[in-house]
Amino acid sequence: MAGSHPPLLLARIGCLRVGLAAVVLAAACAGVDPYDVELERGEVALRVGEPEDAADAYRRALAYRRDDPEGLHGLARSHVAQGDGESALGVFARLERADRDYFREQASADYHFAIYQAAKSRLRRGDSARALDLLRRLERLEPEHSGVEALRTQVLIAEGGRLQVAGRPREAEVLFREAVGSDAAGADATLGLAETLMESGRVNTAISILSDALLRHPEDRRVQALMDRALEIRYPDGLPRSGSPGSGGGRP
Repeated sequence: MAGSHPPLLLARIGCLRVGLAAVVLAAACAGVDPYDVELERGEVALRVGEPEDAADAYRRALAYRRDDPEGLHGLARSHVAQGDGESALGVFARLERADRDYFREQASADYHFAIYQAAKSRLRRGDSARALDLLRRLERLEPEHSGVEALRTQVLIAEGGRLQVAGRPREAEVLFREAVGSDAAGADATLGLAETLMESGRVNTAISILSDALLRHPEDRRVQALMDRALEIRYPDGLPRSGSPGSGGGRP
């Protein structure tokens, strides 16, 4: 090495595997800040689809500058690239504390996607309450975020079902009604709402809702099955014949 400096960045994918000691030594020889070296390694790793290597590089960079916004942003992006939105949110919280202006101006899109990703993860794990909290936050920040309507509908139905089982039908009804208004709802939201109404004694309202659902989802046998149950509750002695008092013209 006497009389010459080794090249700092050969800029090939193989350099991602170079040990930390070698990189720091090369940086020292070239007079380059090792923080910048690790930051560049992280960026290259993300570009070539190696988010775990990127995360390691950003962590090493942050060992030199704990609260540097670029390093924190890179680490958060690495978590997102690994599908770990919740870890990313923890890093974004650090970033916001460290540099609020950078967070708002440079990291907002990645932050919003991390919220969306974390909500999906919570829903998969059965934590619909936390998933709903995350989606409410995302809707305040970016109401038109891609995919949010479909995910919100799934979360509303799941959380409505949880509240129904927990003996909180009024709260469940509010969520089911919100889900029914979504274009992505399908029959599940209507079924949940109708069951909640039936359990709270409002069978006539449930029958009316199910009548509409039969028109929208004629192929869904669950709707007809729940309608049959509702009619049995409403008319325990059998359906009145058309034209009889209280019949309302027969079966809805």
